Amino acid sequence: MKLVITHSYEESAALCAEIMNEVFRKKPDALMGLATGSTPVPVYEKMVEAHRAGTVDYSKARSINLDEYIGLAGSDPNSYLYFMRTNLFDRVGMSLHNVWIPDGMKPVEEELARLNGYLDSHEMEIQLLSVGTNGHIGFNEPDDVFYDKYHAVDLTEETRRSNSRLFSSIEEVPRAAITMGIGGIMRAKQIAFLATGGEKLRAMKAVLEKGNVTPKVQGTVLKLHRDCTIFLDRALAQQITPDRGVEVIYK
Repeated sequence: MKLVITHSYEESAALCAEIMNEVFRKKPDALMGLATGSTPVPVYEKMVEAHRAGTVDYSKARSINLDEYIGLAGSDPNSYLYFMRTNLFDRVGMSLHNVWIPDGMKPVEEELARLNGYLDSHEMEIQLLSVGTNGHIGFNEPDDVFYDKYHAVDLTEETRRSNSRLFSSIEEVPRAAITMGIGGIMRAKQIAFLATGGEKLRAMKAVLEKGNVTPKVQGTVLKLHRDCTIFLDRALAQQITPDRGVEVIYK
């Protein structure tokens, strides 16, 4: 695991985007795993800028998304498909035929079979990740086990409160979602991960400091990944004492 410490979150996002861009310079039709929420938005902005500048072509890229709310149609402004189209897909000319994201309106078991079948038969070059306040990655909430495949999950009240900033009220936040399992995330050849803000400190300490890998903090599984790079700004990183096995790089 590498920890890259930057002067600002904006610098972290730019460096993270450059990792994504480099993958697609080498392999324009690569499969990337993508995340939603406010954290990756600056990364997507930099990817769009690179595409428009002609330094990387995302028009042939393929993507598979971590999750989607159960009960929200892709046309709903709060859905993750809508989010991805607004922030990346439509802006770089990606075809929806190359986009794999859970359909929140389809029968859940049918969607799980569809997504797991695709993930089992395709190699993911890179996964973009962030972390929730309780250490979840994707919507893999604190649990007694790590799930391998895409699965349905009941969202914790902490997660619903955190995500309510994107809705009119917490009552509108769905109570369940489909999410990629930890096994799927860990299959990615490379993981690019970023976080910012004091509310993420507890989770990032669990991921980076000495301690056990535990499903109670799902992000701790990243300690075991073969090629995971974490970007943190100095304001957050200075409160963390990385384990001896973490390679620390200052930018």
